[in-house]
Amino acid sequence: MQMWVAGALLTGALCAGAAGAGAEVPRAVPFTAVRLNDSFWAPKLKVYRERSIPNSWQYVQREIEDNEIAAGLRQIERGNDTPWNQANLHKVLETCGYALGEEPNPELDAKLTGIISAIRGARQPDGYCNALITVRKIKPWSWLDGRHEGYVAGHLIEAAVAHYQATGRTDFLDVARGVADNIYQVFMTDGKPGVCGHAELELALVRLYRVTGEKRYLDLAKDWIERRGKKWAYDSETVRAYFMDHLPIRDVQEVTGHAVRTMFYLTGVADVAAETGDAGLADAARRLFIDTTQRRMYVSGSVGTQEKDEGFGPAYELPNEGGYGESCAACGMVYYAEAMFRLDRDAGAADVMERVLYNAALHGIALDGCSTYYRNALHDQNHLRDNCWVCCPPCLSRTLLRVPDYVYATAGRDLWVNLYAAGEATATVAGRKVKLSQITGYPWDGQITLDVDPGAQPAAMALRLRLPGWAPSFALRLNGQAVGQPRREKGYLVLDREWRAGDRVELDLPMPVQRIAAHPKVVSNAGRVALMRGPILYGLESQDNPTVEPRLGADPGFRAEWRGDLLGGVTAIRFRSADATDHLAIPYHAMANRGNATQRVWLAQNDMPTDTAGWDGLLYRPWSPAAR
Repeated sequence: MQMWVAGALLTGALCAGAAGAGAEVPRAVPFTAVRLNDSFWAPKLKVYRERSIPNSWQYVQREIEDNEIAAGLRQIERGNDTPWNQANLHKVLETCGYALGEEPNPELDAKLTGIISAIRGARQPDGYCNALITVRKIKPWSWLDGRHEGYVAGHLIEAAVAHYQATGRTDFLDVARGVADNIYQVFMTDGKPGVCGHAELELALVRLYRVTGEKRYLDLAKDWIERRGKKWAYDSETVRAYFMDHLPIRDVQEVTGHAVRTMFYLTGVADVAAETGDAGLADAARRLFIDTTQRRMYVSGSVGTQEKDEGFGPAYELPNEGGYGESCAACGMVYYAEAMFRLDRDAGAADVMERVLYNAALHGIALDGCSTYYRNALHDQNHLRDNCWVCCPPCLSRTLLRVPDYVYATAGRDLWVNLYAAGEATATVAGRKVKLSQITGYPWDGQITLDVDPGAQPAAMALRLRLPGWAPSFALRLNGQAVGQPRREKGYLVLDREWRAGDRVELDLPMPVQRIAAHPKVVSNAGRVALMRGPILYGLESQDNPTVEPRLGADPGFRAEWRGDLLGGVTAIRFRSADATDHLAIPYHAMANRGNATQRVWLAQNDMPTDTAGWDGLLYRPWSPAAR
């Protein structure tokens, strides 16, 4: 049995390095080629399309108007809005791109076309495009630490890439290329010193490079990564570690600073390393991924513990009450984990991505898709979601609507299955179109069926099925026959063969309820366990229980039961506390959807001595009385 979290699963990648110089970098099977029809994600994506997007427009109206003013279409007096507000509009537009790629919507398409037209009109002759800066007659790139112009530009680029992938049109992509060309001119050709205080542009430029093939965008991304840690003369007194700008990235040994900025930055580091084969950047990305996932990540996948700087605290300091866990940081952790998969092709990174998606990210947004959390504590009380549009609501919607993009990946003759969700997909493997049909009740059920259809002619390829780190065992069948000793590489079960139409793979992943212990250095969880079943983290909410502070005995009699009447349909866990009182645990992501309540994730456990052995490479691991 492999134990979650990432460190134990990344051992092979860290020893052997990435796939090798010149190796093809895995690419996602694009969201436009994946159609989910499961009972978990498909209804949520429908909510984000039909409720989150319409709800969003009211919060970005001023940003739309700024572009209309800059384009000469309106005349409105403006005050001093927050400098990075345009980024929220761009995140909404990115969300809309994924929505259009998943389901045609002529009305939404027309609305986007109008907004994009205004953004095109707001461009400056040199390609610069930030309507808020233009309308207020602010000199571009004049306050790198505080105005977030690189952050805004990055989100424009990501939105344009999503729109291009969804529609095939280049009107928005042309704006993004002009923005990137302007930044290249200002910073690389003209040699402007410094780098933007809020990372985002780095990862966005890699995405732009992937769809355009223009190497200068990759060069610019690497340049901005390498700029951090240099002794520029900045116009603020903020400690440079807050920006991950205190040392050159190749020398950084631990994550610091504002969690969102750090996650976005390290995503760019990992992606540039994968695309360029830069060994120094790859080592930094791996080292800091381990530092994050083995020492500084909540069991939900959230990162960032300190309110004072919305950032990373000391190693193993993971408070349950008062912890921060900003929603945007969880989104950034998804991107970082996905980038680490591309770098090392290791299932441990995909495990982290799954953990964050099903728990931390989903906890950030209500079931109705219209209210969100800025911060996500594991233990909370009477803390309702709201609509704090500083940054998180559109970041959550764009991240979660992109779930189909995370399911499959390909490179050469390899096809990876990174997430399990029922639906249809068409992947291109070694130049051949391969149809995939996945049938499963995941994450509530671990039985997965995958039909593989390469068409009329057989196709030779390696199908790589992620064996989740949480899985205590598995059974694998190919065309009804048991595969007793499948090849295993970097956490994947590998079926390398000539595939024919009608081939069927069945993977059975038992899902017992597991008690999870935290590393002994996480003092806030001493003598406590968290409950997990499959990839889902559970907790107690006061509406369902006489107390949310029970003490567990040796055998709580855990029983999973489907509750179609509860929270839109969830598998809940019933158990008895040490004093024989019945309790009900619900998925962490579904908490705080029924009004004021008290929530708890970590529960007191009887007879749980501190076990200091066997924790190398682990932050969390299963616990049972028998394992003491």
